[in-house]
Amino acid sequence: MKKQILLSMAVLMTIHISGCSNPQNAMAEYSDTATQESTAATTAAKTTEAPSSPVVTLGNTSPETNNLSWDMAEEILTHISDPKFPDYSVNVLDYGAVPNDGQLDTAAIQKAIDETSEKGGGTVRIPSGDYDTGALTLKNNINLSLEEKDTVLKFTREITPENYPLVFAHYEGSKCYNWSPLIYAYQQKNIAVTGKGTLDGQADKDTWWNWSRTVNADGSISKPSSADAKLLRKMTDEGVPAEERVFGDGHFLRPNFVQPIECENVLIEGVTIANSPMWELNPVLCTNFTARGVTIDTHGYNNDGCDPENCNYVLIEDCYFNTGDDCIAVKAGRNRDGRELGEAGWPTQNLIIRNNTFADGHGGIACGSEMSGGIKNLFADNNTFDSSSLNYALRFKTNAERGGAIENVYLRNSKVKSVGNAVVHATMLYDVGRDGEYLPQFKNITIENLSSNGGEYGIFMEAFDEVPITGLVLKNVEITGAGTDIRALNWEKPVMENVSINGKSYPRPVETKIIGVPIPGNKIEGSSVLLGGDNNDLSYQWLIADSQDGSYEPVGIEKLFTIPNDAAGKFIKLQVTDKNGNQDSSIAYKILGGTRIANIENDEELLRAAAKGYIDETSELDLTREITNRDCAKMLAKLWNLEAPKNPVTISDVPKSDPDYNAIAAVVEAEMMDLKDPSISAAQGTLYNAGVTKDEAAKRTAFMPDSTINRDEMGYIALLSCGVPYNETLGTQPKFDDAEEIESVYRSNVGASAYFGFVTAKTENDYKPKDKTTMEDLIRAIERISDFANK
Repeated sequence: MKKQILLSMAVLMTIHISGCSNPQNAMAEYSDTATQESTAATTAAKTTEAPSSPVVTLGNTSPETNNLSWDMAEEILTHISDPKFPDYSVNVLDYGAVPNDGQLDTAAIQKAIDETSEKGGGTVRIPSGDYDTGALTLKNNINLSLEEKDTVLKFTREITPENYPLVFAHYEGSKCYNWSPLIYAYQQKNIAVTGKGTLDGQADKDTWWNWSRTVNADGSISKPSSADAKLLRKMTDEGVPAEERVFGDGHFLRPNFVQPIECENVLIEGVTIANSPMWELNPVLCTNFTARGVTIDTHGYNNDGCDPENCNYVLIEDCYFNTGDDCIAVKAGRNRDGRELGEAGWPTQNLIIRNNTFADGHGGIACGSEMSGGIKNLFADNNTFDSSSLNYALRFKTNAERGGAIENVYLRNSKVKSVGNAVVHATMLYDVGRDGEYLPQFKNITIENLSSNGGEYGIFMEAFDEVPITGLVLKNVEITGAGTDIRALNWEKPVMENVSINGKSYPRPVETKIIGVPIPGNKIEGSSVLLGGDNNDLSYQWLIADSQDGSYEPVGIEKLFTIPNDAAGKFIKLQVTDKNGNQDSSIAYKILGGTRIANIENDEELLRAAAKGYIDETSELDLTREITNRDCAKMLAKLWNLEAPKNPVTISDVPKSDPDYNAIAAVVEAEMMDLKDPSISAAQGTLYNAGVTKDEAAKRTAFMPDSTINRDEMGYIALLSCGVPYNETLGTQPKFDDAEEIESVYRSNVGASAYFGFVTAKTENDYKPKDKTTMEDLIRAIERISDFANK
């Protein structure tokens, strides 16, 4: 159940949505007056409040309706316009700026901005040349113009309070006092950064980025910002006032590049942004924000391209994104801060994203994961996605700690030339997964006129059982060359029209499997889902053959079927057909009988594993035997029908002459089990290889086939082997009483495996992580993974 959010007295207010045609209403004070030059945090802050809610006027189309159309996008555009500036301009050279001299021009440029604003505003021109500068603060009615293509603002690598003074800022959706963003504005109107030039943050592995991740001389990895980020999260969740969340000097929270907060009429146009400390464009609580024709080319850690956060009326068009993280990541605040803003009437809403090109990045257009205040009314049209290093074209990500709703999203005319992981990806299991009490929602999402090739998945969209995805519409979608067609978990009545994935048309039956144990005289049940249609339109046919690869003959057409008494030793499978002739089949199950496994004859889970061929139907099975890596690999190979690796795999202690080499090598190639450094007793696994040096990774050559497996490592392996790339479901913590005894590199995977039911406590609520995995443990885990994968 969701917790009620108790707002502080500072946030309690009357929220009035008026019918005024101009959305530029005045904001209530959200934070103290951010004194940009101050370095004394103790005197910098006053009481903080959420701003009053924005005026929302969309003609006859209400943003609350569940049946929106592209007409609403046209209505949103009528509320977005470029800021207007007086016909007055100054040149920074006249204020003492000197290009190409290697000296800081911060004071000259800032003076030009300040004096021009005081005179009513205009354009501050920066001509050709390289200008070294610290953080700059935009003021009312200022257009900062980088006039020529060779105009470059180079932000100094000297990170001092003088160059990047303490200001009120937002860090990953949480308010705080921190190093100034490189270009900053607070409660200003009519501001812009335009021109042909470049904003160069000069971040690299030795400046700013090393605060996120540093490779030490001994090859170990340290993350200086981790402690500060955890502290800020704790402060956020506990409702600590912003004036007490003081970071900056002595801390390691990187600033964003361009961050206007509580501003109106903001334009970023034409410029190139390179080498950012963190997020590039991050308007927060802004109304009427436009990014047009911007080139973003920066591959550092957390280098999101454009992150509108709790904003109203946003236009992102004709931009080029080549980033180290999400290209566009729509945000709405994190945890308590975000929920308070959402309740105060400040979700992120009314966005138009059109005519952009997305190259490298995690997600092209992403929503989340900081989305606690809610995201709605997003229209994306005529965008091109083209890089195998772009993981996802469209992505939604959240969890039960952050919550929030993503609703009314319309994506059309998307050209996805190539993509790495999935064309469309949505998950509620991002980071901490189900560890939280704020259930998110995905609702009213329409994707039409989409073509794509490649990727691990065609469409991957999953939700919690309690909050299924509703209002999902897919029209005119063609996806080819995807490794796996689709993952559709907890979709409620989706509409699928003219949808084709890997040559298969939808609606069609999916997730076909047999429920029950196929033993002569037993009644079993067919299970299947007509994705995009009504399950009542499915027809069932039971087929039996003398051998697994034999000729199957029909024996029944009802959903329930009783195994014939003379069928022991034969094989049975279920075939399901929809009214359009689309078919799906279960795997073949062996009908048990004859020589029975005496010590499991009353255990349905173990019997199902035997029927699927994961264990041999013999008279003896030692369930208490401690398994080896070899045992585990052989059973995983059976689960996923892995007969041999696709490419040669060199394993230092398993030669190709080993009778189990093919199974072991195929499992290693699929990254279900890890090679290890034989000189150490425990080794970090595949999911963590990105966090180690190449030299360390190169030492991992041994499979150790005869070594036994602790239960904590088995929980880790189970998640790697479940058939779904849950590489980011790593914050899910195990709830066992002895969870702290689980090896740290295994802990989050054990937590996720326990959430999915792959592993369970051994005694009461103790997992016993250092006990050895038994044959019974392994069989049960494999069978549960099999059911999870709808086998």
